[in-house]
Amino acid sequence: MSKRATPWKEGKIVSVETRKGIFTLAQMLKDPFLRFYKVFREDENWGKVDTGIFDTLTVSAVTGQFLKSSNITEIKGAIPDILREDPDTWIDQNKGTRTVRVWENTEKEKEFIILGKEAGGSLVKKNLWWSPTPGNTTRPHPSGVIDALVLEDIPLNANDIIDAHDLTNLAVYPSLNERLYLCYKLDKNVDPYKDLVFNREIPEEYNVAIDIMSAGGNAEKKESILNTYFR
Repeated sequence: MSKRATPWKEGKIVSVETRKGIFTLAQMLKDPFLRFYKVFREDENWGKVDTGIFDTLTVSAVTGQFLKSSNITEIKGAIPDILREDPDTWIDQNKGTRTVRVWENTEKEKEFIILGKEAGGSLVKKNLWWSPTPGNTTRPHPSGVIDALVLEDIPLNANDIIDAHDLTNLAVYPSLNERLYLCYKLDKNVDPYKDLVFNREIPEEYNVAIDIMSAGGNAEKKESILNTYFR
């Protein structure tokens, strides 16, 4: 029998396993957004934790595949932070696709395809709590998918902007799980995929994240990664 996706309920606090044996906390916002807190532990004994004491690590829109495939447990009795303001400004990467190459001219060199025909993206306003109404079935921007355009072309060296904003992309398993693990390991908010989008240098610590992204249709390689790090 296949696993059912964790039922969505705004304000629900869940424990999410990153890699095997490392857990973090998340709060369900408006579907499909999760607010991840900057807190990690090696078990799920969170108790009646008050999430208000933790900083926000990242807010990410997730797929049903992430909810179904990840090890996610509701933390009953946990106190959600319902007053915290969540981000309304995001990075919308460029359209199309392109080939990227990492660790060129080394034994670890890999080449694979990512979204974004050109590197970089736009800074956009997008209120995650927005809902359509009979009078407004799409968002205010002419595209209908964002509220406003803040900066059309983010410079590739605009590190303050890049580091302070998440991508609008839907996150999947196990890429998001590995990203969260790297946040734990490096003690800061990192996003390997966003670093690729902006042509940043890729550190060796990203090796598993790169393996996941470069696996493509190689089912055997994907299973090996999952069994080694996530199951």
